[in-house]
Amino acid sequence: MKYVIMIVLVLLLGCVAYFFGESNQDNVAIRERTVESINWEKTYDSKSKHPYGTFFIRRIFDNGLEGHSVHDINVSVQSYFDSTEMQIKLDNVTYFFVGKSLNLYNNEVDSLLRFVDKGNTMFLAAEFLPNHLLKEIFYNYNDYNYYGYTNDSSISLSFEDSRFTGEYEIANEVKGKSKTKRWYNINYGIEYGFDGRTIGKAGYRPCYAEFKYGDGKILIHTIPQVFTNRYMSSESGKEYVETVLSYFSSSAILFDNYTHYAYDDGTMEIDHPENDFSRELNSLDFLLSNHALRWGYFIILAGVILFVIFTGKRQQKIMPTVSSNDNSSLEFTETIARLYLKQNQHNKLIVHMENIFKNKIKSRYYIASSEEEVYVRRIAQKSGVEKSEIQDILNLFKGGANLTGVSDEYLVNLYKKLNNFYKKAK
Repeated sequence: MKYVIMIVLVLLLGCVAYFFGESNQDNVAIRERTVESINWEKTYDSKSKHPYGTFFIRRIFDNGLEGHSVHDINVSVQSYFDSTEMQIKLDNVTYFFVGKSLNLYNNEVDSLLRFVDKGNTMFLAAEFLPNHLLKEIFYNYNDYNYYGYTNDSSISLSFEDSRFTGEYEIANEVKGKSKTKRWYNINYGIEYGFDGRTIGKAGYRPCYAEFKYGDGKILIHTIPQVFTNRYMSSESGKEYVETVLSYFSSSAILFDNYTHYAYDDGTMEIDHPENDFSRELNSLDFLLSNHALRWGYFIILAGVILFVIFTGKRQQKIMPTVSSNDNSSLEFTETIARLYLKQNQHNKLIVHMENIFKNKIKSRYYIASSEEEVYVRRIAQKSGVEKSEIQDILNLFKGGANLTGVSDEYLVNLYKKLNNFYKKAK
């Protein structure tokens, strides 16, 4: 009966979500215009008008970039290059990606490199790139870390070309306040595997570089934040981005809207300089931003809660753990031995050592104490220790037990022989 009730409640919740859920969409536009609803996460989403979306750069490609046409890639790189119907049939094409991390498999990187080799351009604005791509571009990549970085709330950008003499400052701002972050750049120790040059710098280190690859070229920018709405809303930001785009050839632009959402299942080799790097895209936010996924998530969550409520009432209480009895005989024996040693009663200590020795022989080899000659022979047969050594131990037991004044040397000698026996015994 409880399962029937649970299914009926889930179905009712689904019906409510279906018929009344659409009313929330009417208020989305209003909420997005309020300060409280601003999303400060660096999503790099081309449809997002929030500070760290890329709606402005996408609109520039649509309306304000002469000699270029723009096309969206809303599928994986592998799916795009595997499908002849999806591919644009033009002579000069630029693949354009802006995001925290370029999440591509090795075969997808190879597809892009073949695409560049034919005379096309690849532009990547990302902090983290696949190892497979870095090893292609830098031939001493294994000897040096590709990344350098500067910790600060802002950084100054500039161009190497003498025609562009200005400096452009970019700040990391969250909810109207400057926050310190790592601004990544290309390490000076890296040597180019192909013909390359530095176009721009962040501080004193390269952040924008060009590489010749086959008949095409690869452009890498290590600070993707400059292409977000927050930076491009300023005059200096627009001027900087326009200068960056001036290094593009006139071409059709493939704007990748998909890859920065790709999930790394552990087989992608993305080079992260820090082990504590966390992906910028929050999967829960992605679920809640989509109407169908949001209500599906709520229905599943409600089902789980109902399941816990109905099943939890019949669960047996946790049985308390009963601790086992401790065997304190060994501690007692050690205490008595230390007492005898402190009081110089070595003969009594030797008696205890003899009892322990015989108990070990009995429990390990099943040999009970008997006539000395037979006892020694049986122990020697099973333990593999010479009879003479066993006989010496027994003689020391006898002598020590019968003496009232046993010297320290006598006790040490007995201990060494016992220790030697235990090491040799099988």
